[in-house]
Amino acid sequence: MPNRLTPDLNKALPFDEFAERAILGAMLIDNRYVNEVFSSINSDDFYSESHKSVAAAIDNLVNKGQGADTVTVSGYLKKKDELKFAGGYEYINSLIDGIPENINLGEYIKVVRDQSALRKIIITSMEVIQKGVDQKADTESILNELQEDIIKISGSRVLGGFLSTKELVPETVNLIEKIQKHGESRGLKTGFTDLDNITSGFQKANLIVIAARPSMGKTALALNITANMAIENEKSVGFFSIEMSKTQVMMRLLALKSRISLSALMSARPRLSQKEWKQLELAASELEKARIHIDDSPTLSIVEMKTRARRLKNERDLDIIFVDYLQLMKVTGDLLRKNDTRAQEVTIITSALKELAKELDIPVVACAQLSRAPEQRGTRREGPRYQLSDLKESGAIEQDADLVMFLHREREDQTDGGSGGGSGTADVIVAKQRNGPTGKIVLAFIDKYTKFSNYDWQYEE
Repeated sequence: MPNRLTPDLNKALPFDEFAERAILGAMLIDNRYVNEVFSSINSDDFYSESHKSVAAAIDNLVNKGQGADTVTVSGYLKKKDELKFAGGYEYINSLIDGIPENINLGEYIKVVRDQSALRKIIITSMEVIQKGVDQKADTESILNELQEDIIKISGSRVLGGFLSTKELVPETVNLIEKIQKHGESRGLKTGFTDLDNITSGFQKANLIVIAARPSMGKTALALNITANMAIENEKSVGFFSIEMSKTQVMMRLLALKSRISLSALMSARPRLSQKEWKQLELAASELEKARIHIDDSPTLSIVEMKTRARRLKNERDLDIIFVDYLQLMKVTGDLLRKNDTRAQEVTIITSALKELAKELDIPVVACAQLSRAPEQRGTRREGPRYQLSDLKESGAIEQDADLVMFLHREREDQTDGGSGGGSGTADVIVAKQRNGPTGKIVLAFIDKYTKFSNYDWQYEE
């Protein structure tokens, strides 16, 4: 059967040669047009390879503070051995022919930008078709990659740029007035007073990291905050649980809300009393009404997570995302490079999580493992000493995160949510906050319920 899926794209792809020539000619005649052009498109948006070279030359020369005309651009391309490829002196000189004095450059820019987007859509569609006819094709992977590509194409058409203080001041002052009037910021409240005081709540578009050694309670703290936000503040929460199943997550939520021992719920030792059954029913009723959405896919890739988060945002609204935990996420598809180390993969993941927070305009909270360095650095009397560099596998976590919190409990012999029944305290150390203070707060922790609660005192570092 003949292959009908690979037509001659060079003939099929849309472009407007006149619009491309007009833009290049206008910039060569008057360099004041350069900023207008390259704030909306870039050299890769031109279809002709020669036009790409000329546009890139103009951009480079102007950025270096030099003039860009037919002579300097030709000289620049000659030094790079690209002049012949771009069409030679004659072609570059011809670009300024027939350019009107009062050119409507904005219309030409729009044409080139639209045609560039159409070409990208066509090429992306052809690649999807070619992958799709492969009998070994992974449908989920193709769909995820297609969505990523379409979002990139759409994002490249969003015109970013400067806003004047005249535009920004009223909006910012209005926000300050609201904060002063209500005594709080727009951040999502965690339900822990001291933590909310130091962070002003979890802010939109922020990447927040809860980091700790194993069995310190990362998951427990994340689930306590999830329950507080969803039940007390009626927020919509997405919880990606890569480490635990959805049943285990629900068991923990029921234990902390009902104040019934987790071991009793999971093993019937001891069996529940009549009073405890009533507590459980009340907790179950609250959680059933709460907007908590749990995804327990064990091999979650960053592309799949972003796809599902966008879908949840569109279908059921979404106020915050939790990921438990960061180092278990995978990098797949085009994002995965053959020789990448795990640290480089984690760099890709943290960058993608930050992008997702900004794209959906919500906080993204990621649990993360720490290396053994704090234990080796500290003393038995003082306990571990934490540093941002302790974040396991990548320094990119501390760079991309807007807020980093270390969690520490003295009772390390008890596992996170284990059978030890005692109460104790937990230190939450705010080690980094891009727009606020650092410090340490103390929470109460009831181990058998895996429950954190407010404590009645605070120590600031």
